Amino acid sequence: MNRLEAMELFLRVAETGSFTEAARQLGLPKASATTRVQALEARLGVKLLHRTTRRVSLTPEGAHYLEECGRLLRELEELEGSLGQDRASAKGRLRVDVPTSMGRHVLAPRLGDFIERYPGITLELGCTDRVVDLVAEGIDCVIRGGEVHDPSLVARKMGETPVITCAAPGYLRRHGPPRSPEELEGHVFVNFISRRTGKAFEVDFQRGDQTFVLHLPHRVATNDAGISLALAVAGQGLLQVPASAPVRQLLADGQLQRVLPDWSAPPLPFFVMYAPTRRLPTRVRVFVDWIVEVFREEFAEAHAFVATSPATP
Repeated sequence: MNRLEAMELFLRVAETGSFTEAARQLGLPKASATTRVQALEARLGVKLLHRTTRRVSLTPEGAHYLEECGRLLRELEELEGSLGQDRASAKGRLRVDVPTSMGRHVLAPRLGDFIERYPGITLELGCTDRVVDLVAEGIDCVIRGGEVHDPSLVARKMGETPVITCAAPGYLRRHGPPRSPEELEGHVFVNFISRRTGKAFEVDFQRGDQTFVLHLPHRVATNDAGISLALAVAGQGLLQVPASAPVRQLLADGQLQRVLPDWSAPPLPFFVMYAPTRRLPTRVRVFVDWIVEVFREEFAEAHAFVATSPATP
């Protein structure tokens, strides 16, 4: 019997003053009810009930536990009721825009859970990396990585993903693996161009109180995360990239290798953003709550992988 079931059994015994009646209400043998309450007392390390041949009464500790049990079980019932209301009231079209890679590798494998929970919602998922105008384009919420640049939106931080530096084995054989940022001279990067500014991102390295912010040369730069990854795999340069699911798989398969693992790049924050409103529509609220949990799981996997993945030999 789990803890909640034990609490419910204790509550019934206290309310009825009888193990026999409590067991009948819950469909249990009387002997099982007695044994389970004894196990609850053993786990708590206190006596909850005085038992005689005629009646059952509460000890002072039992009275306190009864009060708290009742409160917790009422709150649980209210929570379950509110979730049921959300399920019933979450209806209509929901338009969401996410980065292409995140949509393909994080959301798509998990969307079945959301669709099953909220069958009344029709989801339209846009996968882009551009700046969007939520109001003008009729988008309910957007997910983006990096700092928030639009103060008119409500931005809920979902977490941060680690950023690593890597390269293809062939590139490292030709150029040699750098052992410190100072050794990056002569190397080339696959640079990522910001869709917002049109400029290539800087390359950051940190260790302790040491920081290097570098503008490194590139032969190819792109504003598409998937293309930048393909270029790195093809040996076109070093790449500083979030440790997303496809990156982790390429590292695990040996198609990419980590370099400068002792020099970390700042983690990349991710936000879910939506237009401010006095009352957020239920369909948007339940999606925001759900997607925050999805991304927290994804980021936890990424951090665990980076903590254990080997560097270039």
